[in-house]
Amino acid sequence: MRSPRDIFTFYDPTTKIWRGTNTQPLYNPNQTLGALMIATLNRNPQQIAQISADTCVRVTCGEMRLRTIRAAQNLARMGYGKGNIFTMAVRNEETVAPVLFACFALGIPVNLLDASFQRDDLSHMLNTVRPQVIFCDQDTWPEMAAAVEMTKLQTDDVFIFGDTGVEGHRHVNELLVATGKEDEFVPEYFEDAGSRLAVIVCSSGTTGRPKGVCLSNGSIIANVISMTENYSSDVMLCFSSLYWLSGLFFLLAGTAAGATRVITKEVFNPALALEIIEKFRVTTAFFPPATALQLLKHRRAPETDFSSMRLLFCGGSAVSAELKYALDKLIPQSTCMVGYGMSEVAGVATFSDAHTYKGGSTGYLRSMVQAKIVDSDGNALDIDREGEILLKPEFKFSGYYGNAAATAEILDEEGWMHTGDIGRFDEDGLLYVVDRKKDIIKYGNYQISPSELEGVIQTIPGVVNCCVAGIPVPGNDLPAALIVRNSEEKVIAEEVHKVINSSLGNYKQLRGGVFFTKQLPMTPSGKVQRRLCLEILIDLYNNSNI
Repeated sequence: MRSPRDIFTFYDPTTKIWRGTNTQPLYNPNQTLGALMIATLNRNPQQIAQISADTCVRVTCGEMRLRTIRAAQNLARMGYGKGNIFTMAVRNEETVAPVLFACFALGIPVNLLDASFQRDDLSHMLNTVRPQVIFCDQDTWPEMAAAVEMTKLQTDDVFIFGDTGVEGHRHVNELLVATGKEDEFVPEYFEDAGSRLAVIVCSSGTTGRPKGVCLSNGSIIANVISMTENYSSDVMLCFSSLYWLSGLFFLLAGTAAGATRVITKEVFNPALALEIIEKFRVTTAFFPPATALQLLKHRRAPETDFSSMRLLFCGGSAVSAELKYALDKLIPQSTCMVGYGMSEVAGVATFSDAHTYKGGSTGYLRSMVQAKIVDSDGNALDIDREGEILLKPEFKFSGYYGNAAATAEILDEEGWMHTGDIGRFDEDGLLYVVDRKKDIIKYGNYQISPSELEGVIQTIPGVVNCCVAGIPVPGNDLPAALIVRNSEEKVIAEEVHKVINSSLGNYKQLRGGVFFTKQLPMTPSGKVQRRLCLEILIDLYNNSNI
């Protein structure tokens, strides 16, 4: 292993602050995303920008650019532009990208939601943002219509994505008709382009209602598009919808690099993922840990041809060393990159690489990001001391939309972002994330990381997914596991207890019990909803003989 310290990451022992390099973003952050997308699409018009795995329809960069211009001109003709805000709740459909790019080109911020949201979450965000226009999947419209009614929202237009549309509302294809003036289009220019609001993404919502995270054009260009190296020869796969940053990253970074994106409206399932990787010769893919584990344990995985793969991104929640090493073994010519980040930093703050990874770490700081570890009183801690992780990216997020109190809670007066995560930096400048502060289990005088126990449980053959949480009892939290098992494997509670007992100390035992379920409650982006898992575990514990 090569130490990245004093090469890619630097430590000031006086302030106890770590920082990444000062390498500037590849693209100028002081421009709109629309202008950038249109310019990059024009570089190689014959390159395939997008392939639908559902229909095998291929769209070139030139065709994508033309659709973007038409959508922008038709929206402008309808009177939309500066001062508007739109909401988009769609799957990865063929016409989504040019419509989103068109909004960016007109300087219209877009609130990105997931098409699987139910009316409660939809109404929560609609009430927060109050958009003038809604873009919505045909299948999502019944829930969206209920949410509109719940919020008494008066929208100017609703555009439907789908085969037939919805009676009484526009179909998105209306925006893609020829204007006859495509060669005259110039993206809107804004003097404040870099700081201008571009998207409102949702915080993960794993422990409560999602908040609207405001990201500027400059923040996305500097942090999302410049996150890692992509090439025009890449074929990229990500099941995440645009509501999640991984989906937005693959769309924007892939387009900027001139790469080919493979899209599907289907939700993740391991068989489909393996089929797409093999059929379309995917080179770069993203899977959250929960779905990566399903992929790894699928019976077809050992037989799949992964020879095209060069990069596998795994993140969004804790990635155990066991999972990372197993993925490296499954795809030996690929590098499984582990990162740590959050929506509020517009992506990742740290990234691992093949040469610097150490078990359990999340890598070193990206360029133009600072970090420090603090105790409960806010005092900066030295190397190998655990405390809350504070981050300060050069290009900061613009706060929570319509929620000044929550913004003030996460950002202090010096611009440090209080992540709520517990972690430490080692001597080499690698970050180790212990867990969310609110998820830490306290048993006796000990603090227990659910992620550590989950990492051990995931090594058991037949375990597809799991979540560990603390059952609250007087004076303690009792660690308990909620497990999804493969129907072909006969995993039993005694086996889980035996593995934990042989691997971890006495205070980390599953005193709250081991319980099985058919599936874990997940966010649309593939993250386990710990709050709901805890509710399930409490109910199972109360009705058990433990």
